[in-house]
Amino acid sequence: MVVAYRSSACLRRCVEPLSGVDGVRVFVADNGCPDDSTATVADLPLEIVRVGRNRGFGAACNVAAKRGDGESILFLNPDAQIDPDALGPLMRAARAGASGPLIRNGPHEIHYSVRRDPRLASTFAEAVFLHHLLPRAIWATELVRDGYDTRQPAEWLSGAALCVDRAAFERIGGFDERFFLYSEDADLCRRLRSAGFSVTFEPATVARHEGGASAPAPGQAALKAHARIRYARIHERRLRYACFRGGFMLYELVRIPVALTRSRAELRGRLAALLATLGARPRVPPSRAPATLRTR
Repeated sequence: MVVAYRSSACLRRCVEPLSGVDGVRVFVADNGCPDDSTATVADLPLEIVRVGRNRGFGAACNVAAKRGDGESILFLNPDAQIDPDALGPLMRAARAGASGPLIRNGPHEIHYSVRRDPRLASTFAEAVFLHHLLPRAIWATELVRDGYDTRQPAEWLSGAALCVDRAAFERIGGFDERFFLYSEDADLCRRLRSAGFSVTFEPATVARHEGGASAPAPGQAALKAHARIRYARIHERRLRYACFRGGFMLYELVRIPVALTRSRAELRGRLAALLATLGARPRVPPSRAPATLRTR
């Protein structure tokens, strides 16, 4: 299942290897693509699901997921590719809840797709760049940097390539559509674990991700800040939520001087993100809002 939005350059490379494979049904959710991304794959044996407008990643996934009936659902970013012959281990691991493959950003670079739930220590450490100064300190970041050669349980996994058991997905109500972009994967995995399912990293399956190494575009910073605050509001109690929100504010304040040295676009993005931490709702222009291409 792939959500398409301004994905013309990469969509075909993503879905063509999976189209027509026995036992695999490919669905492409057209999230109101202004560039008509789905026209690039209209000749392939797959189903295009018209969402109608850009409703966000999670909402589009939910719409398309209802059209299928397979035991497992693979959510795949359009800038990612996966070999259909390697799906077996990933699908078997997903029977217990959800699983994610080893994601490579290039031939030798591993994408840190295994994550820890947000903690106050990591929130404040990342705000002031301690996760860069102390890269081996596990308390300083949500990223898990070790163990990518072995199968392991995870608190949450990157949604760039995520396989979920259909029964588990339906039991928890799918993606929370209050998340437009970012944090919907962390939220989904947390709710799966709360319902008694497991989340497993499965390196026997490998995905290639073209966008995983890039930083978020300036226009996405506010969406990311807004999503992280929503996640904290949903999962944390009042005092802890207030502390998390303070950490997110600090994160944006520290980065504004950096943005000043770079570009006006980045500065505008950081200022918008700071406003989002103060309660402003980010603007999502239909012609510009990227619903799938993101840093995970």
